[in-house]
Amino acid sequence: MVTAIRQVARPGTSLKSLVNGFVLTKQTEGKSPRTVEFYSENLKRFLWYASKQGWSDDIRMLTEWHIREFLGYLANEKCRWGLEGNGSETSRIKVSYTTVHHYFVVLANFFGWVVREGFMLESPTVKIKVAKPKVKVIKPYTPEEISRMIAVCDCDYEHNAKFLGSRNKAIILVLLDSGVRLSELIGMKLEDVNTSNGNIRVMGKGSKERVVRIGKVAQKALWRYLMHCPDNGCQELWLSEEKGPLSCGGVQCFVKRLKERAGINGSGSVHRFRHTFALNFLRVDKNVFNLQYLLGHSELEMVRRYTATLGMEDALKAHEKASPADTMGFR
Repeated sequence: MVTAIRQVARPGTSLKSLVNGFVLTKQTEGKSPRTVEFYSENLKRFLWYASKQGWSDDIRMLTEWHIREFLGYLANEKCRWGLEGNGSETSRIKVSYTTVHHYFVVLANFFGWVVREGFMLESPTVKIKVAKPKVKVIKPYTPEEISRMIAVCDCDYEHNAKFLGSRNKAIILVLLDSGVRLSELIGMKLEDVNTSNGNIRVMGKGSKERVVRIGKVAQKALWRYLMHCPDNGCQELWLSEEKGPLSCGGVQCFVKRLKERAGINGSGSVHRFRHTFALNFLRVDKNVFNLQYLLGHSELEMVRRYTATLGMEDALKAHEKASPADTMGFR
């Protein structure tokens, strides 16, 4: 009688163990908590799928076809991760191509790290080509849309919701005037704000510190919020209704409700203020390096997207004066 021998991966080549090691490495590299969470959550889903399919936990057994199979599942399966229900990620018939690309980038980073650590000779992702998502035209908030949101905040303030009205208006104006990311906004402490000149110290991606600035209008809104903010010993600048630290989800939630109350349709939420800041800044100051610093970008690639969008807007305005069909006198 021949007894089947079950192949057991050594701890050093265990897929689950290496995922844990990769996440720990990202933490020790100083990556932001949100970046670490992004890697962790995506890899947890990959582990779930590997377990569901009965793949070996020995990472050396994984091939490019395992990765292709996983990406195909991600792109085409309706009820992903064994979950169902409206309102969840799994309720959509098909995920966006951008989502598939994000998962591929995470896997490529993970397996590249595994190879560098010496646990595999070659990454199973090297032969897989996933094109980058097509870049969409950046659409900022219009002055009218921002005015309507601010009007809702002022209405709340005048009808005795002074804390929420002043807080929401201050957040809108700080986002608009500084271009900070949501995570940077939430991470602000009281000690980070210089009320005499409007400078605010923020912690960006990769734990890179920089100083941004807000103008007089935003400074006044922030001052009014601080006047109605309770002194409860909390060091975070932005507080929730319960007077605890405001979360990213809390900001996203109130901006969504604010847009609805202001009658603003269309996509885009908190990050759209960053786009609005960048485009308006470039209209006044053409120095892309100044904008690169203020936005906290390590490279100029993203800044070039703003200059391209601004160039498109300028070209469309110029066409109003140079339309051949109009200037040639046709009727």
